[in-house]
Amino acid sequence: MAQRNNSGRNRGGQAGTVLLTLGVLLLLTEAGLAAASLPHLLTTLGIDALGAPAAAALALLKFFRTITFHPAALLPFAYGILVSFLALAGILSGLILLRKGTVENTR
Repeated sequence: MAQRNNSGRNRGGQAGTVLLTLGVLLLLTEAGLAAASLPHLLTTLGIDALGAPAAAALALLKFFRTITFHPAALLPFAYGILVSFLALAGILSGLILLRKGTVENTR
């Protein structure tokens, strides 16, 4: 009976490690893609010619115009939020499963 209970703990720990690893990998990939597209974004906004405050204001106005007239254009932004949320949910689930296994092992 003790062997069967111990294998359940190992499976929970393994599942926690897998979820944690996949979540961190997904989050780092998403951050890497965002960082890779940042120079292109800055050049399209014209920050070199305008200055940072004016470029930020124009970017905000462009964002609101896009929300108003072209809501389908924001799908990549929504997908990015969804991917980041799923990555954070995987990390949190993995940590909970790992914590549950360590708490049970100390008893």
